[in-house]
Formats: sequence, structure tokens, C-alpha cells
Amino acid sequence: MSKKPRLGFIGVGMMGQIAHLANYARLRDEGECEIVGITDLKPLLARAVAEKYHVPRIYENATELLQDPSIDAVVCIQQWPNNYALVKQILLAGKSVMTEKPMVGRLDEAQELVALAQEKGVLYAVGFMKRYDAGVEVAKHLFEEFRHNGELGNLLEVDAVCDGGDWIQNAGAPVIADDPTPLPPLQPTYPDRCTTPEQRAAYGYLVNIFAHTVNFCHHFLGKEMRVYAAQFRRDRGMQSLLRSDDVLVTVHGATSASHEWREYTTFNFERGHLMVKTPVPLNRQQSARVYLTRPGEQGFVTTEYHAPVDWAFFREAQGFVRALAGNVPLRAPAETCLWDVRVMEQIIDIAEVI
Repeated sequence: MSKKPRLGFIGVGMMGQIAHLANYARLRDEGECEIVGITDLKPLLARAVAEKYHVPRIYENATELLQDPSIDAVVCIQQWPNNYALVKQILLAGKSVMTEKPMVGRLDEAQELVALAQEKGVLYAVGFMKRYDAGVEVAKHLFEEFRHNGELGNLLEVDAVCDGGDWIQNAGAPVIADDPTPLPPLQPTYPDRCTTPEQRAAYGYLVNIFAHTVNFCHHFLGKEMRVYAAQFRRDRGMQSLLRSDDVLVTVHGATSASHEWREYTTFNFERGHLMVKTPVPLNRQQSARVYLTRPGEQGFVTTEYHAPVDWAFFREAQGFVRALAGNVPLRAPAETCLWDVRVMEQIIDIAEVI
């Protein structure tokens, strides 16, 4: 694409504004993209948001937006049950798309959409912004270096934890409009074996919270994991056992009312370990903290790596725009995010829900 990417937005609720539109507006102001227009199921909200972010056009609905030939790509920020139908509509219109995680509710839906994106020759990105975190970049470089040079021995086990508390913190307030327009009911789709209310509550918890954790493990390991055991405390806690070749993986955590957000992944080698503490999702003032423990001259030494402070959501938006311009590859392309959907289906298929 020789020109600046021209974007449309479907959905400008809280996440659509704070985590996405605000960042693309900054990129627009810095000359990297254009924002053609927006649409939302609440038209008064769309009008207020367009005024704040100086967006020139408001579309009546997604269909009207997708009929605009000047739009190259769509940022579609919806609750996950809406992703399948909307992304299919976007791809059929021949436009690239970025959505929030998780991709969709079912593996067959994800496979269909990936095939459609490939058929249309467009980009399909999923919002796993942790892949763009500056600290995660540092950690992944170290991880690949030690797996290659063998200094720490074999990678034995990965322990990924998310004890989620306050995930918003200092995010700021979105535009709010007194718009009485009723929203249509969500119609989530589930894997075939996910049939009971308890299973569906657990699956919603899994895809909303642990989609990030599963994707993070796939990002580092570079291979799809398989699931061997899982159990839930309905939608309040989860633990699962997985494996990637001969590397053991645990993914677990619980919901917390704490003000903290405790999320960390430890890569345990034979002679040391690498720990990555990922920050509160909407905190603009933090990058992941990285700790490496390895043998020293007198015992073990732990080194902390300080990445530049930068917001992963902004870097994700920048990455999508630059991928559209043909300058960089996507870091979370849908074809590899299929792995996450398959793993989450495996988890709920075999999980005990108590």
C-alpha cells in the first residue's frame, strides 16, 4: 500500500475509544494513517466520539461503512460474540481487519475466517497487544538467545499465571452519551461439548482472561500446545496442564477484587529462569518487567531488564498501521491465533467445572 492506510471503526465504546481510537488518532496526527469514519450501535455516542476525535464521517451502520471504497481496513472493537459475523462481513467486503481478542467462540469459525482473509488477500490481526509490549520484546529476545546457545540448558517448564484484579486503573474516562438506543442481545457460540450453564460461564472466563495467557505462551514457544488436564471454579478460577513437545506448561489463575493485577510467566530452564511480569492492560505508564536468573561466579545472579516505558496498545495500533503500509509483518496474525482457539476448545472439552 503506497498511500497512508485509511481506516474505519466499528464500535466506539469504552475499549473502542480508550484502547484503540485514541491511539489511531495519535497516529493520524503523526501522519501515519487517516481515519475516514466510525459507526456504533448507539448513534448519539458515535456523534460525540467523532466530535472529540475529529473524525469526519459517521456511518449509519457497519454495512454503510463497508460500502465506502476509500476505506482500506477496519478496526472492529466488539464483545467477542459479535466478532464472527462482523469479521466475516468485513472480509467479504475485501478489507483488512483488526479485532479484540478472542478471535471467535469456535475453531471452525476461526478457520473459516482465516481462509476467507487469505482468499481476499487482506490482513486479519487479533488484538493480543502483549506481543507489542517493549518489555516482552526484550524478554523474547533473551528467551530465543538462551534456547539457541544452550547456556541455561534445556527449557523444562513454563508457568503462566493471571490473578486478575483492577485491569483499568488509570485508563481515563471514555466519552459517554445519553443514548437510549437498545443493544441487540449477544449470541455467543460455543464448542460442541460446551453445553451447560456452568461450562459456558467457565468458557467465557477462559476466553476473556486466559486467551491472552495462552497466546503469550504460543508467542514464545513458537509451537502449538496440547492440553492434558483442566479444571475451573466456574468463572472465578482455572488451572490447566499443557505441553509443547517436551516442555511442560501450566496456565492458571483466579479472579481477584484486589487493586493489583498479578500476571507473570516464568520460563524454567535447567540452569536458570526468565520471568516476565506483564502490566495492567490499560496502564499507559508501564512496560513488562523482565528478570533473568542464571549462574554467576558466586552463586546465582538475578538481572532486571528495564525496557522503555511505552503502552502496548499504542504499539499494537502502530504495528497494524505499518503492516497495512507493507513495512512490517503482523505480530498476532489470525492464522497463528487459531492455535489459541483450538487450545481453548480442548481445555473446555476436558475440563471439570466445580
